[in-house]
Amino acid sequence: MRTPAMRLRRALGVPVLGMMVVGIGAIVVSIAYVDRPVARFMAMHIHDRWPFIAMAAIGNLPSPLATFWLAVMAVMVALGVRPGERAWRLMLVALATVVAIMIKDQLKFDFGRVWPLSHPFPGIVDHPSFINDHVFGFFPFHGGSSYGSFPSGHTTAITAPMATLWVLAPRYRVVWAGLIVIVVTGLIGADLHFVSDTIAGFGLGVAVAAGTLVLGRREG
Repeated sequence: MRTPAMRLRRALGVPVLGMMVVGIGAIVVSIAYVDRPVARFMAMHIHDRWPFIAMAAIGNLPSPLATFWLAVMAVMVALGVRPGERAWRLMLVALATVVAIMIKDQLKFDFGRVWPLSHPFPGIVDHPSFINDHVFGFFPFHGGSSYGSFPSGHTTAITAPMATLWVLAPRYRVVWAGLIVIVVTGLIGADLHFVSDTIAGFGLGVAVAAGTLVLGRREG
């Protein structure tokens, strides 16, 4: 009989502890040596950011889709309709997405990191940033969307469902991985996030996906 830890390892395909150590190490190294040079490079050489912003915007899609499907499942259960295997799997994808987004919102508040570049988006206008104000760092529990760079919400939102589908629909793994790459490329290219933000978002998404697969696995 497999334990939850064994199921988690099977879902991820790699040792869980090893992946955590590598992920945390990559975040620390990126904060110290990668984030600032990459942010400067993008600010200097990327003059038309809208193609990258469009790529990053794909990360906005999972949340409403997941919410819609969970509502559909709730109605089905209320009507006494027994969900089929495909509907159950889609529910796991939706659940992983919603849970991951909830966790990242709390983590953004906890870490309070400033953004790499000031963008004229609603709620984060005139916020301090690395490129515009030479502010680089974390301000834990500061609050406000101006201090919400870490972890990347878009990366988390796209990784959680794609990582779940990676296990549930392995035939299309190229598609699932490709969507994550597109979103992350857009975020970094447009200076919407530091590299370490996306690493943290990816790790969070994978962790929630794996946990959802373990807890939601049907026996027998």
